[in-house]
Amino acid sequence: MKKKVLAGSIMAITLVVMTACTGQGNQSSKGDAVATAGSPGKEERYKLTFLSWASDKMTDQPYAVKVIQDKFNVDITIDPEKAETYQQQLLLDIASGKVPDYWVDLKMPDYDKFVAQGIPAELSEDFIKMNAPNYYNWLVKNLGQDPFKYQRRDGKIYSLPIIWTLGSDATVVGIRNDWLKNVGITKVPETLGELEEALIKFRNDDPDKNGKKDTFGMTAKAELQPGVVPFSDIFTSIFAAFGVYPGAFTEENGKIIKGEIQPGAKDALTILNKWYKQDLIDLEFAVNKKANIDDKIISGKYGVIESNWWNFLPARAFSGGKYFEKIPDVDWALFAGPKGPNGDYGALQKNPVGNSGQQFSKKLEKDQGKLKKYLEIMDAYSFNTDVRASVTYGEKGKTYNVTPEGDYQFIPPYDQENERIKFGIGPQYPFMGSFNDYDFQTPFMTDAKYRDLRKKVEHIGRGKYDILEPVSRPMFNENKDRLDQFAVKAFIDFITGKRPISEFDAFVAEWKKMGGDQVMKEAQQKYDELFKK
Repeated sequence: MKKKVLAGSIMAITLVVMTACTGQGNQSSKGDAVATAGSPGKEERYKLTFLSWASDKMTDQPYAVKVIQDKFNVDITIDPEKAETYQQQLLLDIASGKVPDYWVDLKMPDYDKFVAQGIPAELSEDFIKMNAPNYYNWLVKNLGQDPFKYQRRDGKIYSLPIIWTLGSDATVVGIRNDWLKNVGITKVPETLGELEEALIKFRNDDPDKNGKKDTFGMTAKAELQPGVVPFSDIFTSIFAAFGVYPGAFTEENGKIIKGEIQPGAKDALTILNKWYKQDLIDLEFAVNKKANIDDKIISGKYGVIESNWWNFLPARAFSGGKYFEKIPDVDWALFAGPKGPNGDYGALQKNPVGNSGQQFSKKLEKDQGKLKKYLEIMDAYSFNTDVRASVTYGEKGKTYNVTPEGDYQFIPPYDQENERIKFGIGPQYPFMGSFNDYDFQTPFMTDAKYRDLRKKVEHIGRGKYDILEPVSRPMFNENKDRLDQFAVKAFIDFITGKRPISEFDAFVAEWKKMGGDQVMKEAQQKYDELFKK
């Protein structure tokens, strides 16, 4: 799975050098590049530094590092980093003049500050295309012909986009198909009315056949989390049935709209309030946290949940499989969401571009050879099967083999993690490993027997995402927390009945008065600048 995008304020690179890693002995004290031993004119041997967030699983002279060094004629140092302090330390290091070769995952406002200060290197599109062609083609495939539109400043590129291609259709609605059969429903619900019928039966008709009225319909949570789009876990498929996506800036006929203030949100809240009164949805949704949701699904007391599709599959079908692995006998049916009165359906999805991506130090503008090496290694690790297999699985015939079905299998004793750590292979050696092409990674992530299952479910999800999530907007940043807290509390009150639905229009007016109008004006301006050229 993709390394999680780091949220919050700028964090920092802790420049702690693992001198035990290979390559140190061949480096020149005069700089980061030396001529290869022998005659002049041969390719220079550069010293490169990469980051690892799992340094506790690294070893001296790792096989993975040696493979990359030998293949690309470089010396490599791995810097161990802590994700929770990374960006904070990065800010401190750069302020003190210790600028690393590259850094990742800055939020757009921080990226803008760095660009204004002249910290990142300018990258030409042709240079990227030439030295990382697989990466470039992957970007175009997933982002269109101008994949750098979020990163450009004054027409120049200072960052490589890091995209989470799964995000745009990751969220689906999972429903207990075994419960449907137990209460006499023969097909997966397709409409809001059919879903309501299922929820009523899940609450009242003993779907788990234990003789008790102890089951509920749909669970969710209203928790506000830093770096997470608000409302992303509050019954988003019910709102999507009315064509709205609370918490997200979406586009409609060239106009930017905000889901929580649209008339369709009022219709969805009316239904949710009705279901709340009937005990059809989780009465504790307002106080639930992620762990509560997982526990409730695993306990077998709730029959409907919005979640990522891979959570309902075996772990070896993708990554995780938390619901399947904890309750393997459950028969889950996955669908995109119930259709509303106008045929709308889906769930709130995630913008594939979550942050500014990866930048290189300004000093590398004058060292194009070194920059070229970084791009070549990044491209090979992220898109070359042999390179990825060598780093992750090691030496074919010694540490792993490939089955006739195409599965990568470790050879004992390397089927034990501690042996792989000693040999020096695994995901703890990510050579800029945030560029995740999940089609390319399928053989490494999904057993052959599960590939048809994965293919069947991985693109079920539908819906919209926040089109402006990665765009820096000063007015939005200034007002975001206050508006989000106000809106989420209002939605909780509308659903639970503490506030009558008839006050929805008053809520919208107050939201706009609190700064929402200015936020929407800014959002439209930013959208026009990016998408109406």
